[in-house]
Amino acid sequence: MTQTPVLPKRLSDAIKHSARPGHGDDATKAAEKLVRARTAGNAKAARRAGIKAKLAAPRSAWVREQLGLIAMDMNEFHEAVQELLTYRRFTGDHRHDPAIAEAYRKQGKPALALDLLKELSRGDVSARTWGEAQVARARALADTGRNDAAVTLLKAAARDAKDKRPILEALAELLH
Repeated sequence: MTQTPVLPKRLSDAIKHSARPGHGDDATKAAEKLVRARTAGNAKAARRAGIKAKLAAPRSAWVREQLGLIAMDMNEFHEAVQELLTYRRFTGDHRHDPAIAEAYRKQGKPALALDLLKELSRGDVSARTWGEAQVARARALADTGRNDAAVTLLKAAARDAKDKRPILEALAELLH
């Protein structure tokens, strides 16, 4: 019995195009397994399928992004950083910079988080991602003992944010 494809044709074609010669079908089959497993909530199976997809298509930005997000879900922060930085390098997309910064923090490397976020400009990302970046920046500042700077940053971010809730929650977390 053939399973219905779960990847849009355009994405499937992009994965095939980024695959090593002769491995396009292997890459797309593994990517489809990744999606099915992730949808079913099976992070381990999704990760296994993602690794197979990566071996077949190591230059697929989508595969690398998915592996990074799965690694974050599994608290595999070093792997998450590596995969999400690769995704960023392939695409120029900064939407996962807050997640990368959080992964650095959780590895005990707040200075790396601050360095990464220093490069991010407001025009590079959506308003939501910018707010997430300010929360990650404030947490990294607090990790380095600069609570006052973190509080000031979050108060300024809350004034500008459309969705103030995550910023105010982070502020309350810092103040307690």
